[in-house]
Amino acid sequence: MTSPNNVKKRKTTYHPVLIIGAGATGIAAGSQLRQKLGLKEFKIVDRQSGIGEFREYLNEISDKYQLASHIQLNTDVKELRWVEADAQWEVTLQHLVPGTGDLSTRDREDKATASGRESVYLHEEVVRAKAVISCVGILVEPNPWPSSILGRDTFKGDVFHSARWRDDIDLNGKDVVVLGTGCSAAQIVPSLLKEPYEVNSLTQIGRSAPWVMPRLSEPFGKEKYAKYAPTVYKWLPFLGYVNRVLIYLLVEVIWSTVFQMKHKKWRAAIETQQLAMMKEIVPEKYHDIMTPDYPYGCKRRVFDTEWLPSMQNSKFTLTNRPIQAVDGKELILGADGKATSGQQRINADVIILANGFEATRWLHPLSVYGRDGAALQEVWKQRGGPAAYMGMAVDGFPNFFIAVGPNTANGHHSLILTSENTVSYILKMIKPILSGKVDRVEVKKQAVTAWTKGVKKDLEKTVFVGCRSWYMDEEGYNSTMYP
Repeated sequence: MTSPNNVKKRKTTYHPVLIIGAGATGIAAGSQLRQKLGLKEFKIVDRQSGIGEFREYLNEISDKYQLASHIQLNTDVKELRWVEADAQWEVTLQHLVPGTGDLSTRDREDKATASGRESVYLHEEVVRAKAVISCVGILVEPNPWPSSILGRDTFKGDVFHSARWRDDIDLNGKDVVVLGTGCSAAQIVPSLLKEPYEVNSLTQIGRSAPWVMPRLSEPFGKEKYAKYAPTVYKWLPFLGYVNRVLIYLLVEVIWSTVFQMKHKKWRAAIETQQLAMMKEIVPEKYHDIMTPDYPYGCKRRVFDTEWLPSMQNSKFTLTNRPIQAVDGKELILGADGKATSGQQRINADVIILANGFEATRWLHPLSVYGRDGAALQEVWKQRGGPAAYMGMAVDGFPNFFIAVGPNTANGHHSLILTSENTVSYILKMIKPILSGKVDRVEVKKQAVTAWTKGVKKDLEKTVFVGCRSWYMDEEGYNSTMYP
């Protein structure tokens, strides 16, 4: 019989840097670690079965910077715990049954409950890291059915979220309902009303109207641009750079004028222009439903050229009546709040939820415990909401950095630019740790407090305070936007 003292302890795997998330920001972090710091020992973990969203491009970047060997998929990060004595993070990883990480946390837990935990979770592993970069993103956990709907669990048809698309569900000949009028819904609806789909009917249900902007027109037309632009930009890359700069300058002008509360005339002018455009395209019966009751830019704008024309399709119906209850395959809709009374019943074979994400629950469901066992979520709760210095560091959590964290998103240009700059800044803080010059890097509490105070003060000057949106939590705390 082997003595307990003779049992070999398994050596804990160590990584100088652990990156959580293999999306655009995680790939950016990995590529910059290789390119700028020359680091060859780091790990990128992601719970999903593949990397990123625009996968072809990200796979090219991964190949270019030889990241494949650093990426570990089907791996969920359950917990981070700071070990003060070693100045390291102890990380608990959950290895998942391939494919189950593509589900939302809610659906994954439901599957584990119904079919046993072994149907989702293979085993746990504990590793150590000197520094951790969270690149988990914002739009990760899809919103469920609204809890106010009676009998929602008794629906006889199929329900899925737009971020968890079900290719196995045949939509041909079906009565389809799309819940939401945001960016995702605006992309889905036109697609479902043309080949290869042959839906019987499509009903779109929304709470509020979005401000709709036409996409920036491609030079020489969409088809010619798509055909020739890749070749032209390949041989004349400066033209691509010029194009990006012009778009950037355009949206910055819009930001400095229309998005500021004080510039009411600028905003009124663009609102008048966009409403006129909408009324020229959309059937008159939808004009009231498609007229926003909040300032332009307060909520995420929809950039699209196909959604509004698709409303002329005979199979399409738009309504702002809320779903009150479910009866078999029928949805019971209530009054729309504009003098319309009574209920309405519509048939639904398939419901597609395009109702957004739990965007204000930062790092959810990841548990992070810093110095003295302090839970990051609890620290944020005590301080009124998620906040971090420059959106990336919190006092009491050394060597832990958030790429695209609280108050780093914006409503007018690409978030990729933000993520790249954030990663570059984080690498400046990680460099002295990796070189051994310092043991830990930690922001001071007063710096976090001052930064957060300034952000909140400046947000009051922007259009974001003019309505309730997914940028804010239920208490009206805006932890999303950067002013």
